[in-house]
Amino acid sequence: MIKIVAVDARGKRRQLEVQQLALELPQGQRLIVLGAEDAGGLRVQAHSDSGTPVLTIQPSADNEVFLRVAVCPDPDPLPAQLALEVQRALTGDDKLLARPRKPQIRAWAQAALEREAVVTVRLVGAKEGRELNRDFRGKDYATNVLTFVYDEGATPGAGEAPLAGDLVLCVPVVVREALDQGKSPEAHYAHLVVHGMLHLQGYDHEIEADAQRMEARERQILASLGFADPYA
Repeated sequence: MIKIVAVDARGKRRQLEVQQLALELPQGQRLIVLGAEDAGGLRVQAHSDSGTPVLTIQPSADNEVFLRVAVCPDPDPLPAQLALEVQRALTGDDKLLARPRKPQIRAWAQAALEREAVVTVRLVGAKEGRELNRDFRGKDYATNVLTFVYDEGATPGAGEAPLAGDLVLCVPVVVREALDQGKSPEAHYAHLVVHGMLHLQGYDHEIEADAQRMEARERQILASLGFADPYA
């Protein structure tokens, strides 16, 4: 129990006994004083409707103590974690073509990551690229990127396993397309990694509305990486 003395504007004093004293401060902040009979003193708590409250005590020379409640913004959440493996299945002249290094691939994939994922990026030649596209998509030619998703129906949530999938980049196709489009191989690889990562996480472009949403997200991610609009 806390005994307090309330004094009104005319100087009239009134003694009260309360369990706790709560002071409402600006911006949803509250200072709460509770009796601590076992310790022969008071316990002081700070609360805030936004952010983390920080209580500071400032003594003065006039036998007074100032209590101040400040708000410390909550820390940003940790970025989603990416477990990445890079495989290089290149032979002959394909080994001489421009191809990205693992740190580059990681940076591009991480920029597009929206949830925990385990991803393998495989760099292949035209033969394997054509075989994969034919066997899994029914199209008998090598394409620039293929995305394979495992546990596609899973949704993110606490305690669930990370999303898992593979991205296959056909090196000769990517290099040829970059030349035809007047862009650097690095910029085209970055776009295709981002494109494939978004596919892995459920983005699609089968209908116009979905395509616009996916392309807008690609532009945003690539701009953050310092690359120009891939669809310009």
